[in-house]
Amino acid sequence: MSVNQKTGGLHYGFIIAAAMCGIIFTCSGTVFSCAGIFYGPASKSLGVGVGAYGLYISILLFVAAITLVFAGKIFARFSARLIMTVSVLLVGFGFLGFSVFTSVYLFYVAGAFMGFGMAFIGYLAVPTIINRWFNQKVGTFIGVCTAFTGVGGIVLNPIAGQIITSYGWRSGYLFFAILVFVIGLPCALLIRSYPSDKGLKPYGDTGEVAASMTGVSYSTAIKSLAFFIALLFAFCIAMNAAVNYYLPAFSASLGMTVSLVATVASASMFGNMFGKIILGMINDKSNTAGMAIGFGAGILGMLMLLFLGKTNYWFVIAGAILYGISYAGVSVQLPCTVRKIFGSRNYAQIYSNIAILSALSSAIGTSAWGVLVDATHGYGAVLLTACGLLVLAFIFGIMGIKLGKKLVHN
Repeated sequence: MSVNQKTGGLHYGFIIAAAMCGIIFTCSGTVFSCAGIFYGPASKSLGVGVGAYGLYISILLFVAAITLVFAGKIFARFSARLIMTVSVLLVGFGFLGFSVFTSVYLFYVAGAFMGFGMAFIGYLAVPTIINRWFNQKVGTFIGVCTAFTGVGGIVLNPIAGQIITSYGWRSGYLFFAILVFVIGLPCALLIRSYPSDKGLKPYGDTGEVAASMTGVSYSTAIKSLAFFIALLFAFCIAMNAAVNYYLPAFSASLGMTVSLVATVASASMFGNMFGKIILGMINDKSNTAGMAIGFGAGILGMLMLLFLGKTNYWFVIAGAILYGISYAGVSVQLPCTVRKIFGSRNYAQIYSNIAILSALSSAIGTSAWGVLVDATHGYGAVLLTACGLLVLAFIFGIMGIKLGKKLVHN
């Protein structure tokens, strides 16, 4: 069977990609991109502080990071459709619970269950499933699918905000639950583990050499220097991504109005969404070019914020967009580089181990950058340090690819 083999006139890989977009839109788009709009009304209604209420997100992220320890093995052993269905159901029922819970502790419990599902949806599913179904344009499809986290935020935040204003925050969570069940669940049922499940080869397979699933074995990879370098690579770009949480505060420190601060946050989200797509396309041509352009954009953007932001707010908006492109590296550049280093053979298991450090680094970064801001009484040290981390990320990326070529791929 060749690259042209289709089902109903369309290779099923495109159905897989569309289904993943639907899952990311309804699950990651709500869980990650729309959480903040509930903090005020929900915490007030429950009679707890905003920090106490928001702790459910920390629990969710922590459980997701722990789940990634064995998530790769689960993906290798069980049906992707089963995994995605269970994960989507956990998110949907979590939101359904949020709409009726009267104790904040129940939010913590539900957050833990949702964290298990989001380990697959938010971190592992897209790169693993796209890697299995596509031989060509892998980076592009990873970028497009993960971009729907931002699309979800852009589309659903105003809708949910209006629902909260008109009917209350519980109705907002009920809306999310219905959205997950009506769109996310059917999409999950469309997922198949491998092209062979539909009698196909990966999209882009020429039929000449079955090289799409070759690569370094898991046991060899985790003992290699290349794996250690990949961990450092993940640490650097994840720490850089955590700077995003401080862009609104940085903008406010420049004397910008609340509306302009919100515009800066939206600019970063736009840059992130655009960056995922463009970096995916670039990585399909050259992984090194993807790193150079993505990290270069981030460095230029943060230097623009630091040295030109005070002169005109347009420099802040432009800097935020450029930074957002580098922020996309966590979702696109990391999985594409790991695939470049180790191949596809045991990709899910290898990537899940690296994603653990990425998730933990992001969690650490959200606090570490705040400590640095307080210690230096400003944001200059944060922005310059993040620039340095992106330089190191590029170096580690190049080193990892060179070391990966020396490993046995079969």
